Amino acid sequence: MKKTKMQKILIFILPLILLGNSASFAYKDTPEDIILSAANNLFSDVEKNKKIYEEDIAAFYKRVDSVLSPIIDFDILIKTIIGKNNYQNTSEELRNRFKLALKNQLIRIYAKTIVEYSDSKIEVISTSETKGFYIVKTELSLGQGKPPFQVIYVMKKSLENWKIVEVVANGLRLVKSLRKSLLPEIEEKGIEFVISRLESES
Repeated sequence: MKKTKMQKILIFILPLILLGNSASFAYKDTPEDIILSAANNLFSDVEKNKKIYEEDIAAFYKRVDSVLSPIIDFDILIKTIIGKNNYQNTSEELRNRFKLALKNQLIRIYAKTIVEYSDSKIEVISTSETKGFYIVKTELSLGQGKPPFQVIYVMKKSLENWKIVEVVANGLRLVKSLRKSLLPEIEEKGIEFVISRLESES
């Protein structure tokens, strides 16, 4: 099946799905602890419940939602994608719709992608902290004879826990790619049009 531009971007950042369940997230854990402890259980859960998820895709979407929502700062994400001025001039209702529409699309694409890469492995290579951001460099092995590639997580502490604000996979920046993909359409047709399109695709 031919992959869309969005799917191609998200396949590069598949490691987000490895970050596991929200119960693992706490301030006492370092970001790399969160990544490693969670990475060891999600795929085993998927393999164990594969039949259930195949018969009840809504349950799978819910599981993926439980992974993504606690670990990505969607407020920072959409602010960066649409730009500061657009963000300030957009109503709270439209911001929330955009955030939900983008999140739902991410969830559905990940749900369809994770099965293909269910034998992936992640390893932390190095960590560093600078100006309130925590940088976790990892290497992702996809298996299936595919070469490994480097994934860098940029994380920032929120009120609840550490959250991802950027991902760089083999030099490809997630937020920058989403901005490049969505901002021209937003500026040409308006954010409500883009939101409606994303909602229809979800």
